[in-house]
Amino acid sequence: MRREWCACRRVVNPWRLKAAIVSLVCLLGLSKLAYAEPYQLGHGYDLPFLGLNAGGYSSVQGSDINGVPSKLSLQDLSLFLRKDFTPDWHFFTEIELGQPLVFSPAGLSASSTDFDIERLYVDHNLSARTTLRIGKFLTPIGRWNQIHADPLVWTVSRPLTTATAFAKNATGLQIYGTWPLADSSIDYQVFLDNSNDLDPTDGHESVYADPETQPNPPNAFRQGAGARLKYRSLNDDLQIGLSVDHFEMKNQPGYKNLVGADVFYTHNRVEIQSELVYRKDENFAHKTEWGGYVQAVVPLLEHFYGVLAHERYKAELFDEPVNSNIVDITYRPTPPFSIKLERRQSTGAVQLAPSGWFVSMALLF
Repeated sequence: MRREWCACRRVVNPWRLKAAIVSLVCLLGLSKLAYAEPYQLGHGYDLPFLGLNAGGYSSVQGSDINGVPSKLSLQDLSLFLRKDFTPDWHFFTEIELGQPLVFSPAGLSASSTDFDIERLYVDHNLSARTTLRIGKFLTPIGRWNQIHADPLVWTVSRPLTTATAFAKNATGLQIYGTWPLADSSIDYQVFLDNSNDLDPTDGHESVYADPETQPNPPNAFRQGAGARLKYRSLNDDLQIGLSVDHFEMKNQPGYKNLVGADVFYTHNRVEIQSELVYRKDENFAHKTEWGGYVQAVVPLLEHFYGVLAHERYKAELFDEPVNSNIVDITYRPTPPFSIKLERRQSTGAVQLAPSGWFVSMALLF
């Protein structure tokens, strides 16, 4: 079981990369032939001969950052595989190739490619309101981290608040479910992580997306535990979440305590969401890390949306906070597909979120 849960993140040999891409295309092609009903974008392909559902997403991203050569990359190529063994036992995995192709003034390259098993778990329904999850899963802190796929979020840039203070993935056990509450409900998630033994990678994914940012430690847990509660109104138009966590990160000394809060509200196609995090070290220095962002989405013309976002984030390893403002125009004719054009302007510790232009095209299939 330990071997099945490892993240296996590494630089990919170009020939293995080509083989992986060809295999993915063949798999999706076979699944289309075997699908018994009309395919719906974003719902995956059924593979009756394997008893699986195959889906995923891909995104192409471009950036023109101040002081950095422009580049265009196939940012993500992710494959989802699902299987229901019985009504109570379910399997899911997400296999990802990150930046398999990058085009820059230096030419076309696959040298930045990495392979990762983002998620690999089995769910068992203990009751109608409680499910046990075993394996590797997205860390249940905040809202964005559990959505995060490019086609499902409104901006090209990911807020630092949503992933910098904690690891994006945990490996171990999670219990989750929903309690009814009058005309609303409470979702709960409790997890125990032991990535140090169950996911013994070197933590190749760094805290900051820009590899030039230094220091830039691994974004990976050693071990920890946490819980999240989320209130949901009857129609899900109001959601309020609270997260508490105690953990140790790889290559970072001492345990850390984190508290987070998140809010989502929608009315007449207008969306407002926000997340806050505060983290404090338990070591003698008692260093802190904190931040928050707020984002508003407003419909413009048909299928076009305007996005405004502001974030202020103070990283533990840097002396001053970064302040970022984002203006984004998103074209989303259907929920599984989006094209985004974004301008980000930052002040302060700008190396954490450099100013520039960003564009992406993403598809959930």
